Amino acid sequence: MSNRVLKEKIFELLNNPETPKLSKKEIADYLGLKGKKDKRRLKELLFRLKINDIIVKNEDNTYSMPPKLKGQLLANTRGFGFVRPEEDIFEGDIFVSPNNLNGAYDKDEVIVEIIRNANENHRAEGRIVDILKRGQEKVVGIFEETKKNGFVIVDNDKLNKDVYIKRDNFNGAQNGDKVVVEITEWPQNHLNPEGKIVEVLGKPGERWVDIMSIIKGYDVPTEFPEEVLEQAESFKEVNKDEYKNRLDLRDETIFTIDGDTAKDFDDAISIEKLENGNYKLGVHIADVSNYVQAESPLDIEAQNRGTSIYAVDKVVPMLPEALSNNLCSLVPDQDRLTYSCIMEVSPKGEVLDYDIKKSVIHSKARMTYNSVNDFLNGVEDETTEYLKPFKKDLNMMVELADILRNDRRKERGSIDFDFEEAYIEVDDNGKPTDVKLRERGVSEKLIEEFMLLANETVAEYTSKSPLTFMYRNHPHPDMEKLKDFRKFLGTLGLQFGKPGTVPTNQDYQDLLKDIKGKPYENTITLLALRTMQQALYEAENKGHYALGAENYTHFTSPIRRYPDLTVHRNLTMLENQDKLDEKELKKLENKIVKQAKHSSETERTAVEIEREVQKLKKAEYMKDHIGEKFSGTVSGVTGFGLFVELPNTVEGLIKISDLGDDYYYFDEEKHSLIGENYGRIYTLGNPIDVVLNSVDVDAHQIDFLPYVPRNNE
Repeated sequence: MSNRVLKEKIFELLNNPETPKLSKKEIADYLGLKGKKDKRRLKELLFRLKINDIIVKNEDNTYSMPPKLKGQLLANTRGFGFVRPEEDIFEGDIFVSPNNLNGAYDKDEVIVEIIRNANENHRAEGRIVDILKRGQEKVVGIFEETKKNGFVIVDNDKLNKDVYIKRDNFNGAQNGDKVVVEITEWPQNHLNPEGKIVEVLGKPGERWVDIMSIIKGYDVPTEFPEEVLEQAESFKEVNKDEYKNRLDLRDETIFTIDGDTAKDFDDAISIEKLENGNYKLGVHIADVSNYVQAESPLDIEAQNRGTSIYAVDKVVPMLPEALSNNLCSLVPDQDRLTYSCIMEVSPKGEVLDYDIKKSVIHSKARMTYNSVNDFLNGVEDETTEYLKPFKKDLNMMVELADILRNDRRKERGSIDFDFEEAYIEVDDNGKPTDVKLRERGVSEKLIEEFMLLANETVAEYTSKSPLTFMYRNHPHPDMEKLKDFRKFLGTLGLQFGKPGTVPTNQDYQDLLKDIKGKPYENTITLLALRTMQQALYEAENKGHYALGAENYTHFTSPIRRYPDLTVHRNLTMLENQDKLDEKELKKLENKIVKQAKHSSETERTAVEIEREVQKLKKAEYMKDHIGEKFSGTVSGVTGFGLFVELPNTVEGLIKISDLGDDYYYFDEEKHSLIGENYGRIYTLGNPIDVVLNSVDVDAHQIDFLPYVPRNNE
């Protein structure tokens, strides 16, 4: 028996489910190897296969094939990647070297074979053995025509390959155009992928081309199918026959508060003081489910999109504007169908009673955050004149919101990461004219408190139901990240809960209080946030750690979030007292499980797009400020340099090679770069003056240099 045949027989044995683990003697017996020479050859072959990580030798001296896991490949721009396993039994991502990618690309769904287990010094390593589903069927890039054919230089540098385009697949693209390419062939070797151009976005620099390039790069649908538009436009007016089956609140003082440029108003509020001293708070949400029926074209498209995307001044809505900005928008002086959560709240912020019902309202005003903030701060002019009839209601709302925030949420340990957010102003051509901090006044905060309370109240109600609802869960912090975080805090003389335990919500609150006003406040707040796991949608109520809430769902934004729409539909079934048998309940459960997973995925995509567009516009804005001096804070420390954040949240990099006054080494535990000769230390939170050195708008990259004062400064 040749070595090749012997190796094939070994693989056949170890891949057999009935013989997954065998000792050397058992393998010899199975293969009928009796002579010393054959057994010696088997021993040598097993040894070679083991040291080359092709098979595994277990602790009990048996041999087996490396374990295989299903997961998603996350590629790196330097050619390697990591597989994030689906299975909860495996901790951490799996490193895959360029030689072991085997034709897999970023975001592909793959089967990875573990060739080296993780230990204290390195993470597990694997190789891709099967590609189940391509993560990107379409990519975006710049088209370059050659004499015979063409190539598209892909924007996503994780792809690491240009896409080859045959001449008959140009589809009208001209040299230098930004285009969308559908991949038609993914080679398993080192050849380029092949594709066809399916959309020409325009020339770089033209209006919307930059933002649409990012959105299209995630293969997000931006145009609605014709049948979806037709269905949305078929709703002309509110069906008055609906009123008799609803709680009629049209005479109540109900109004909306939104941003100046908002067009879809999906939440309205009302308040009154009861004789017993309690508050009666009403949160009234657009009843989108009345129009978007399950499994209709509108519903299928909304489910696919999952969420609206807000990319600076470009919005990709979940629902067509004919519906979201019309009948589903709670505009003033018009009857609108809603779902109301009406709560009786004590002066301590406790919800004593509630009623959740379909309703009809007639909004008395469309208020804006800016005008309400001004009015509450005593401004009385033509911009706030319309608010005078609502002064009592607004003051009462501020009073209740303060109770909810300070007496209810803080007392139970709700964690409030109060991060500064950027607001990017652009001109009519989409060019950024300013990057400044988004202000959150009293009105923004009271709307936030009321929506949180309604979401929590609805979740408490639905958790008692036999129906499966979609919940917004937030798990406990990640223990490994907590370990590193506590080490860093120790270098600053700070303590965070009891070592080795999951910190309580109060521990986070105490930490944020201790660092308030310190130079490293934003940095530690960011690192504290990074210890948290991502919130996600699930078909089971597991509570929300950061809010300190046992029950939490999303009920308040069905125009822009699909999970809220599913909650409304199930609430309707409860209100109508629909009775489902065991088979129907199981079918509903399976449906919600699937929708929750997809909603979490679309939410992550939307967040990534919004973040990338912000980075793009910040880089474009800074392009006009090269050579200028700025004061910032060290926001990140790595082995290759320092990240510096300016007060307006613009962030750039000082490369370690540009720290020319010394040789610096990276202390990972202290998040510091330390000068070897002169002992200068750059660490998180340090104030630092910088000069803008260069900007690569396409790469969304900003580079700073340390500011060196001149002799006369």
